[in-house]
Amino acid sequence: MSYKINISLERKESGYSASCPEITDRQFEGDSLDIIFAELKKAIQFELQTQEKKASKKVNQPIWEVAQSLIKDMTENELNLLPTNEAEQHDHYIYGTPKQEELELFCKHIDL
Repeated sequence: MSYKINISLERKESGYSASCPEITDRQFEGDSLDIIFAELKKAIQFELQTQEKKASKKVNQPIWEVAQSLIKDMTENELNLLPTNEAEQHDHYIYGTPKQEELELFCKHIDL
């Protein structure tokens, strides 16, 4: 995996100053470029580790926690509009068959 980040480096009378807005708001300052790059390296490694932990937490999350996170901000009215059985119409969505209610009405209409 590769990442591209922007690093702003500036030469000052007292040494060097650097920043990397994609990683941190912190301003890095030092007498030499070695010090600046060492500090930047630590900040980048920390950010990558943090991102990996977040990603692994999402991957290892049980499906019910994923579902709960999707509906946590929904109002009671919005929750009541959700279907109670998502699998009820799977034939319609997978195979294009009529929805169950439509099929029942059709069967009643032709006396099946």
